[in-house]
Amino acid sequence: MSDKTDKNIKKTWDSIKSEKGSSTKEKLEKLVNLNLKQDKIIKKKQTQIKEAFSGEPVIIRDFSYPITSQFGKIELSQWFTISSKSVAIISGDNDFLNLDPMKFLYFDTETTGISGGTGTIPFMLGFGFFENDSFKIRIFVLNDLYREEKFLEEIDEFLESHNFSATVTYNGKCFDFPLMETRYILYRKRFSLLKIPHLDFLFPARTIWKNTFESRKLGYLGDVLLGISRDEDIDGSQIPALYFNYLRNNRFFLIEKVIGHNALDLVGLSSLLLLGLRYVEDISHTNDEGEIFGVAILYEKYGDLEKANKLYEVLKESASRKDIISNSIKRLSAIKKKKKLYIEAAELWKILSNYSDHTAYKELSIYYEHREKNYFKAIEFVERGLEKIDLTKTQRKDMEKRLKRLQRKIKALEIEY
Repeated sequence: MSDKTDKNIKKTWDSIKSEKGSSTKEKLEKLVNLNLKQDKIIKKKQTQIKEAFSGEPVIIRDFSYPITSQFGKIELSQWFTISSKSVAIISGDNDFLNLDPMKFLYFDTETTGISGGTGTIPFMLGFGFFENDSFKIRIFVLNDLYREEKFLEEIDEFLESHNFSATVTYNGKCFDFPLMETRYILYRKRFSLLKIPHLDFLFPARTIWKNTFESRKLGYLGDVLLGISRDEDIDGSQIPALYFNYLRNNRFFLIEKVIGHNALDLVGLSSLLLLGLRYVEDISHTNDEGEIFGVAILYEKYGDLEKANKLYEVLKESASRKDIISNSIKRLSAIKKKKKLYIEAAELWKILSNYSDHTAYKELSIYYEHREKNYFKAIEFVERGLEKIDLTKTQRKDMEKRLKRLQRKIKALEIEY
């Protein structure tokens, strides 16, 4: 008996017990009769579900979230305000320019394993999309392993009936998409989502929250950032076993939680991406300087060095965490170097050297050697680096090699004069 069932029985008993005019025996009999009645209702529903899906190759379940649904400080209606330029920045891909974010398709799979390859079957495919002022979720479940081709045909019909502008996944590039492509190839077909732009939000999420949270798992971020509780959710490692158990016993309740898990992932993905886009459009929405640093990196990767430069400058002057300050200075100096502003870059490397950063000593050595032709100053920074910094074996070898080369240059000049 589950904890939930125990709580329901206790709640019913407390209600019956408070009634007046009945003996304890009569109250207990009433509780027993109510429980028996409830059991019959549950069994009847399970039988109906079993009969409804028996023999069907595909089960389809639909969910709907109103556009006003709130997750933390995010409301799904805020998607209407998001520009395609922001999506291009967060994805680092100009293919998203001029695409309608309200026509994005959110995609997630549940599979018989995590190893990939032809032995791994995606038995549940979940799709999230906006339609008629709500966020819809449609989940397809493979009800018969021998009828996978029919399953994929159902998916194709669904995708062809909509005009999605792009696909959004979480680790889809490395897992979901290659797996789906393999399944389609087995039936001499092509996975149609390969034709439209694909945003795998796992990579931008890692950039944004790397310096704020230890984990960047979708469920964890959804919980801490959006309040999407996973208290009653199942562990992902249990999913394959639940599915095979369902196939053996044909008891639908065995995969109901898997369906709920998939639906939660999809609405969580849409909401988390929306939060990231809000950060990109206005850093005042962020809660942590690590998030601002992540947004700055996204701008830098996209090629908007002016915006990235401004954010790094802000963090250099106002951040409280030493790691954020030093990393901001390092990336700022790299931008200055890229723009050939070597004197400004050198000033930043000098500040960075106070944070015991290997890059600072190496770059200053290169600067004084090649820009100032001051080999003694270049040697000074190499020696400081070797003395003060905890270097890796490769870094130490590189610095020692640089030192010997500079010493040879000075010796050659002394001989020449």
